[in-house]
Parts: sequence; C-alpha cells; structure tokens
Amino acid sequence: MFIGQYISKDYHEVSLSNSIDMALNKMTDNHLKQLAVAEDKIYHGLITEDILLDQIDTYAPLESIRVSFKSVFLFDYQHIYDALQYMVAYDLCFIPILNKNHEYQGVLSKINLLTALNDTLGNDEGAIIVLELGIRDNALSHIARIIETENTAILSTAVRQVPDSTKLEMTIKLNKTNISAVVASLWRNDYVVKATFRDGGAQSDIQDRYDLLMNYLDL
Repeated sequence: MFIGQYISKDYHEVSLSNSIDMALNKMTDNHLKQLAVAEDKIYHGLITEDILLDQIDTYAPLESIRVSFKSVFLFDYQHIYDALQYMVAYDLCFIPILNKNHEYQGVLSKINLLTALNDTLGNDEGAIIVLELGIRDNALSHIARIIETENTAILSTAVRQVPDSTKLEMTIKLNKTNISAVVASLWRNDYVVKATFRDGGAQSDIQDRYDLLMNYLDL
C-alpha cells in the first residue's frame, strides 16, 4: 500500500515568507505541533512548535530561522508501514511527502495513516483470532490450511513476541464472523486460541469455549 494514495494537502504548510507568529497561529488553529515549509513544490523542511516558541522576534519571516528546519520526509512510493515506523519514531503529527523528483506533494496525517492501515489490514467485517504460539511454531502455511479447510479465508496476519516470554502472539483477521468451526479445528491441532473478537457473540471467556470443545470431543 503506497503512501502516495493517502496524501492530504490541507492546513499543514507555510512558506518562507510567512512570519513566525503566523505559523504559530496556524498550529494553534489546526491543533498541530509541526508545519511543513514548502512552496511551488519545493520542500524546505519541517518546523516545530518548540523552535518557534524559542524565537524572540515573532514577526520575523520563517526564512530567518531556516537553519532550524528539520529534514524530515518520506517518498510517495514508500509503503505505509514505513510511515507508521517513522511517525512513531519521530513523534510526528504528520509526515511531509515528496515524489521521486523530490517535489513536495503534501503530507500523510495521522488520520490518513489510520485509514491506510485499516485498508491494508482488511479491517472491515470479519472475526479476529489471536493465537499463542511457541517461538518456532508460527508456520503460517499450516495454520492457513487449517483455516481454509473450514471454508474461511485469512485477510491479514500480524505477529509479535510476548514481552518477557518465549511465546509469540499471532493475530489473524478472517473474512467471516461465524468462526466456531475454525476455533474448534485450531484447538484440535494443538493451537492455543488466546482470544477471539467480532465472532458474532458476546465476548466469552476463551477457556469456556475450550471446555465446551473438550466436552464435545469426549462424546
């Protein structure tokens, strides 16, 4: 999913000729902590609220503090995951975006980023399963075969290591909400289903579901 598909061009830019005071007012009006300094597709850098508040002459143009601009940007052909990492690492409320010719295109805001991630993860209707796995037991191909056997498709997956543990947590987004057969099949194949969401019922205790399954298998 390319960053260029989610660019915004509203309220995030100022020019070199704008005053420090004008930039501060724009930040206040639009609840921003940074602004992109750009004009005629030329990107000069990112200016932060902290730098502006440190200036004595607030009527001076931004050109006068150009040395304080930060060279922060991404390209429109980069993946949305790059933007997520960058925004968190630099504590940004948006990221200036350039094209391959280094021409300013606009910004990727937090709401743009959330929209892009929602699209990338296929986060519309459908249940979510969270598995707890051993660090060497995350063979997605085997898990996928089990799920597909129940006429269910995987829309997306995410894996993270559980802190202070040798366990992994795999989150799987499915294309259905009725997943009782999928859960039962995973348990039968010795996978630990840690939680399920959006599965069409109340948020039940997963241990209760496991006990019901065991009782069923004992029949």
